[in-house]
Amino acid sequence: MDLVSPEYFRTMDIPLYAGRDFFDADTEKSQQVMIVSRGFAEKFFHGKNVLGKKLKPGAGNGGPPVWREIVGVVGDVRHGALSQDLDPVYYLAASQFPKWCCMYSVVRTDLEPLSLEPDARLLVASMDANIPVTDVRTMRDRIGLQLAQPRFAMVLLSAFAGLAVVLTIVGLYGVMAYSVATRRREIGVRLALGAPRQMVFRMVLHQATGLVAVGMGLGIVGALASGSMLQAYLYGTSARNPIVLTGVCGLIAAMGLMAGYLPARRAMQVDPAIALRCE
Repeated sequence: MDLVSPEYFRTMDIPLYAGRDFFDADTEKSQQVMIVSRGFAEKFFHGKNVLGKKLKPGAGNGGPPVWREIVGVVGDVRHGALSQDLDPVYYLAASQFPKWCCMYSVVRTDLEPLSLEPDARLLVASMDANIPVTDVRTMRDRIGLQLAQPRFAMVLLSAFAGLAVVLTIVGLYGVMAYSVATRRREIGVRLALGAPRQMVFRMVLHQATGLVAVGMGLGIVGALASGSMLQAYLYGTSARNPIVLTGVCGLIAAMGLMAGYLPARRAMQVDPAIALRCE
């Protein structure tokens, strides 16, 4: 439940799907009204037309709850963390609760938001000098506070993931370079017996591709297994998004082939005479 005043939904850029907004004429003595979110309408009315329906929400105005008519349907809004599900919400007109305290004021402007703070304080003081104005923040700051913890976690995970990729590529290059060095005599024999240099290149690159494929397979299994832990830090996407997994696999495969390319080129350029004489 939220208490809001007229123009709140337009100020917060919350779409009005059906019905009307609250009016100044919605007072304590007029018809008691309410506005519900689209999720509320779909959950409790199964998508039927809710305009004109009457409910008795558990919010009285110094007395028992009264019947209120639904006059509008608005979009769903997350009032807490982005990882939380969209809860059904209903809104009541603040003008019909004159004794209600501790409300927030929202100002929408094209100017620098904090530059209007002195004017906002003067406006509130002109209405009632006893009303304190506290916790003045921009919407960007409030959203930033909600995103601070998951953003830090994702930056940390991204840094470790990038480091893991670098170590993987360096390690793969080291393994392939060592493999070419230890198989130098074998490669020299193959070339001396007439094996095409392109075949030697493909042989080494095929070995690198096999290692990359095994690593990607294990990585996909690990990503799918740990997806539920990462889901709490994601918004608007899934931890098991096939497009993301495909893109990451493609990137790893390309970098793995690059790491195996140099050792394969080196193997292709082995001189059989020198390799056999060294042995």
